[in-house]
Amino acid sequence: MTREVMISVSPGETRIAKFEGGRLTDLAFERERTGGDVTVGDIVYGKVMRVDPSINLAFVDVGTERNAVLIGYDAEPLGDGGDENGRGRRGRPRIERLVDEGESLVLAVSAEAVDNKGAKLTAKITLPGQHLVFITYRDEIVFSRQIADEDERERLREAIEPAMPARGGFILRTSAVDLDPEVLREEAQSLADKWADLEAQAKAQDAPAILLKEETGPIRALRDHLSGKIDQILIDDGELVATARDYAKENSPELLDAIEHYTDDIALFEEYDIEGDIERLMSPRVPLKGGGWIVIEETEALTTIDVNSGRRRVQGGKEAMALDTNLAAVKEIAKQVRLRGLGGAFVIDLLQMREEKNMIKVEDALDRAMKGDPLPHRVGEISDFGLLEMTRKRATKPLARTLMERCHPCYGRGSRLTVETVGLSLLRRAAKLRPTDTVNLFTNDEVATWLLGPGADYLDTVKERLGVDIAVATEPDWPREKTDIITAMAEEETPAEEEADEGEVAEADEEAVEDEGTEDDAPGGESEPGADDGSDDGANGGGDEDEDK
Repeated sequence: MTREVMISVSPGETRIAKFEGGRLTDLAFERERTGGDVTVGDIVYGKVMRVDPSINLAFVDVGTERNAVLIGYDAEPLGDGGDENGRGRRGRPRIERLVDEGESLVLAVSAEAVDNKGAKLTAKITLPGQHLVFITYRDEIVFSRQIADEDERERLREAIEPAMPARGGFILRTSAVDLDPEVLREEAQSLADKWADLEAQAKAQDAPAILLKEETGPIRALRDHLSGKIDQILIDDGELVATARDYAKENSPELLDAIEHYTDDIALFEEYDIEGDIERLMSPRVPLKGGGWIVIEETEALTTIDVNSGRRRVQGGKEAMALDTNLAAVKEIAKQVRLRGLGGAFVIDLLQMREEKNMIKVEDALDRAMKGDPLPHRVGEISDFGLLEMTRKRATKPLARTLMERCHPCYGRGSRLTVETVGLSLLRRAAKLRPTDTVNLFTNDEVATWLLGPGADYLDTVKERLGVDIAVATEPDWPREKTDIITAMAEEETPAEEEADEGEVAEADEEAVEDEGTEDDAPGGESEPGADDGSDDGANGGGDEDEDK
């Protein structure tokens, strides 16, 4: 199977697409970081500000706007080996036994801040190299699952053991196979020295501080994506082509012949329709071959995936149709999850099947489809309600959250208050005024149109109640939810340009249901910053979770 990598460089951003057998399997966006945010791979020196045993979590100041979080599972290497290394009665690491408030710790960023949640930290720190990964929390040598030959494992072990530091160990990547032992030993020594230098930096300064900033942009793209067997590497930037060739000479000479400079007039990602693939990945709805579709929705806690048959037709009745659609769906789900960079917990709502053998077929099909995924994952069993659970390690920010932001008018809900609900809320506020000379209602065009049209009778009722004239004025640039009331008498004026906050919106909606029979939901408020108690332990663990010994 041919493997191709395409790298497109533009100011501030490097985009990488990987193909296997002509099929797009991975997308990555490497952006130059600005500001004080931390990113996955950064190593920080943080100060523990608060330990909360009730949620098994510590809040750590790492110099960012929001405190980062450290859960019990990820703090386990900080134990001293006593008290079963900080474990509670159920055998799970307890944060209060591992860290103390005011303590300064060297930690790695395992997940970036998303929405109102701070970055996630781990004490399971890894330093990646070209052929090795240095692990700070295990004093042993671990092999990639791809290195299956026992003789080769033994040869590599003998090559690395002389370079083993007093504390820490190594993961040998697949690219280490057949390498000269001296090359491996030099890289091992370099990584061990790098870690010793970081520890020295921490001792020489006060927390918070960033000890090591992860590479971003083209350099990270080369390090993370130019490894293993690749048949063709197309790069549309001449400077990066030269850098890539120098990098390959030093780290992967076998890739030199695969590197090519793409110079056609048509942009690289347009020529191979990768731009179209990216656009399609932004849609929650994904069509299935043969009919039907899946709908992917991200929530704060998990990702839900709904399977629909549509007009798909299969001989053999309802059970056969459900099985055929579910098999097509899980294959597409494995592809979409990887391309979209989704992680955490997943709940898949499959078409209902009655026969257990068919359920097993679907579970096995999803397991097979996920085999090529490099990130640790686990597939559960189908429940009595037709739900299939799955987990996948969170590695980077999902593609949609990199390229898109929360919709302000709808507060990220994908829906918003109806024109009628806003209009009724405005009339209720006006009805509470004391009689005066005139009342002016300011709102956007669509709400004003409703007040003077379908809502005219309600407007007349308020006029009669106050015994004054009410004028409606439009502000075309205002969002739908923004309204204002100004009376003719200065002492009666309401605060200028008042915008209904989330509490008012909820009250407006509730009163609309009671008074007028509308059923539109008000937008929910933002949740308080926080984090879970580590129920998805392992989702952001150390770099060796997908390895065996």
